[in-house]
Amino acid sequence: MVKKKIKLTIKQTIIFSLVFMMVASVFVYYFSTDSHVKVLSCKNNYYLSDNEVYDLANVSTKTRLYFVPSILFEKRVEKMPFVQSCKVSKKNRKLTFDVQEKLIVGYYVKGDKNFALFQDGTSIEIEEQYLNMIVHFPLLSDFNAKQRKQLCEQFQKHSKILTRDLIEKFAEIVPYKASYDKNMFKITMQDGNIVYTNLNSIKMLSKYQSVLTKLKGKSVCLVLDSTHSTIEKVNCEDLNSKKKEEEQKKTSEKAETETSQETENREQQPDSEETENEAEWVYDENTGVYYHKAIGMYYDPNTDEYYDENGTYYYWDEESQSFVEAY
Repeated sequence: MVKKKIKLTIKQTIIFSLVFMMVASVFVYYFSTDSHVKVLSCKNNYYLSDNEVYDLANVSTKTRLYFVPSILFEKRVEKMPFVQSCKVSKKNRKLTFDVQEKLIVGYYVKGDKNFALFQDGTSIEIEEQYLNMIVHFPLLSDFNAKQRKQLCEQFQKHSKILTRDLIEKFAEIVPYKASYDKNMFKITMQDGNIVYTNLNSIKMLSKYQSVLTKLKGKSVCLVLDSTHSTIEKVNCEDLNSKKKEEEQKKTSEKAETETSQETENREQQPDSEETENEAEWVYDENTGVYYHKAIGMYYDPNTDEYYDENGTYYYWDEESQSFVEAY
């Protein structure tokens, strides 16, 4: 049997050589440090730190830049509930993450867990590893579900002026009831000042910084009024004392009402007891007196005075077969 020798043309030889060199180059490049990411960059992230973004993407300077598709990095980061979107770009061994996060209005405590409230009205539990980010948004104290929804609607409606930078100036937001408005909010600012506003006036918070520069003193209290387009500076002590007076007035009125009800109950109680006792005394035609079966006593209302009532109480004595005065 004669074996045929395979003869390659010059063109085939050149192609084979090029393919071999390419495979060899890729192999060498894969195992060299030149394939690794040299620079990691992150922009537009606010709540998440750069390192937290890199951890979510599972990337480091040992990651081989061109062997992992960008979309895979993006999907990893977008799984984080606080992230709206993520775009990844590669250039000159530099891997850049452009992260857009959801706007967080504040956080609230339910049970022993902390929940972030987003601008769209949704909430999600803040995992322990991300609790450090609550410094960027206020605590929402004593809010119910309806109030949280209404608050988010205002931040959606005025998203251009109620920004993340403004929210970071808030330390705490608490529902506040005043005599003239039952649906107000008390906002404690990071600088210690206090702002009182309702839902319709909350958009005026965008003017807070400009107004503050014109005010003097510490512990300033402001009342926002969108109806008259005014921001009024008030005395915090007077406002607090007025609030206390209203609470004390409500407490005293409640106490008076309870006392009045107790008095009425006491006045009505003897009548009911008397009626009940009268119902238990039955007139005995044979003896001509009243008989109480439960206590086994007889009562004659036509005899001497007994305490505050007229009459005498008797027991029936079986031995003498006669009535014996009980008292």
